[in-house]
Amino acid sequence: MLRFAVAFALRGARKLVRGLREGLDEEERYRVADDVVARLQQHGDPWRLSDELPPTTGKGFSTPPREGS
Repeated sequence: MLRFAVAFALRGARKLVRGLREGLDEEERYRVADDVVARLQQHGDPWRLSDELPPTTGKGFSTPPREGS
């Protein structure tokens, strides 16, 4: 989940990173996100970074967890 969130947030990196004339393409955003997650996982995984994204509905919202799951 964090990988996706970081990659999504980096869409506006050109506005935040001094000297970055063009925005990052999708591959570059995911490389940065993968590096962030890997560095955090070096300290264990208290954030549950290895968890997969929950399934989404057709409108892009997470489905609520099933009771008893």
